Amino acid sequence: MKFAENPMQTAPDRHVSGSASRQGFVLRYRSVDPEARLGLPSGRFTNASGAASLVVALVGLAVVYGLAFSLRERPGFSMAWTYLTAFAGIPIPMAFLSAWAIAILSLKALKVRAQRTALRLRFLPEDPAFNVSSSTAERVIEAVETSVEEPERFMFLSRVLRALKSVRNVGRVADVDEMLATRAEQDENLVEGGYTLVRGFVWAIPVLGFIGTIVGLTAAIGRFGGVLGQPGLPLESITAQLTDVIAGLDTAFVTTGEGLVAALAIHLLQVFVRRQDESFLDEVREACTAEIVARVRLLAPSEA
Repeated sequence: MKFAENPMQTAPDRHVSGSASRQGFVLRYRSVDPEARLGLPSGRFTNASGAASLVVALVGLAVVYGLAFSLRERPGFSMAWTYLTAFAGIPIPMAFLSAWAIAILSLKALKVRAQRTALRLRFLPEDPAFNVSSSTAERVIEAVETSVEEPERFMFLSRVLRALKSVRNVGRVADVDEMLATRAEQDENLVEGGYTLVRGFVWAIPVLGFIGTIVGLTAAIGRFGGVLGQPGLPLESITAQLTDVIAGLDTAFVTTGEGLVAALAIHLLQVFVRRQDESFLDEVREACTAEIVARVRLLAPSEA
């Protein structure tokens, strides 16, 4: 039994025997998964861990706000600091939710790339006459488990191992195909659930902007009412108080604009990452069909 990389790789094929695999894994989950490489909790398959994404978001926010604070006195940077912190403080929670959503989507994109590395592995002999049966399934399972560290954490290999371990308990090839289809549906639902938090943030960010609109308009109307309630004020005093009214309108419109722009950017990023996710799911389904279903041969009771 040999375990080799798929020719789809740019590097030349490498064949690893069972003894060679015991000396070193061909693929290590901790070497390719972005969360595991950072020593953070790792989400399942292409889903980002909530804790890991939160840590990444907080680090990103610290960098952004730290740079903005240190440069706030320089020309051109004071406005950036204002837009990040002023306007009744509404931009701060919007920035936090935006950073968390971007961290989730960025980790998901990297995890899709990491999961694709398992698709480059060939775990069946190149001999076209080789078939997967109850007698050979154990040898294939051993080849996978001795060549890949934590294979169950790769969607493709997890699905393959589950099918191979069930080969001896099914009577038809159609049963294997149906089992893989069921597992594919479960994985798709799992991946879909990974976007729930992001969808919530895309909804919440504009709402925070509208809250800023209410706060700003309320302040502006209150200040304008104060100006009208003081008849006989000199023009200079009226002008100075109207400036405060305009500041309230700034809060109203700027927070709404920031919320809409942030939500739009996150939504577009989500569409891009989701396309990668869906493409990967299709590739896993096709690879399972080609590597397992197409090569399964179950013996009839009289042949066993």
